[in-house]
Amino acid sequence: MPQAPIGPQDTLGDIYCKTYTEEARGDAPNQPVWGLKQKDTFLEFTPCRDWYLNSFRPGKVNRQRARTHDGLYHAYIVGEANTRAANHQIVREWRTMVRGRGDWEKYRERLLRQAKDFEKMKSAFAE
Repeated sequence: MPQAPIGPQDTLGDIYCKTYTEEARGDAPNQPVWGLKQKDTFLEFTPCRDWYLNSFRPGKVNRQRARTHDGLYHAYIVGEANTRAANHQIVREWRTMVRGRGDWEKYRERLLRQAKDFEKMKSAFAE
């Protein structure tokens, strides 16, 4: 007897991804099947799990599912190493990144004031 591809522990997102095929893909925007609500926070396990399991497009899920165990392990190690290295560098540069943002905000405010002053002078000149 053939075994159903959808198991008793599958989430709606699992069912959605298992029924997706490359041939059936279209141009419709991906709308994850999840139960997230505006009141949910990422401090709770269930919304985090729901988001994590259903945040990837079905095609991506199927491509990962098709990998061998060694292929998944390799992809995990490479991705995790790059993510941690980037996180480390962001923490090292955080103060300068934030300082740069503050300088940019001041520059933006100054330009907006100058633009308003210019518009006032332009209308006064036109009169």
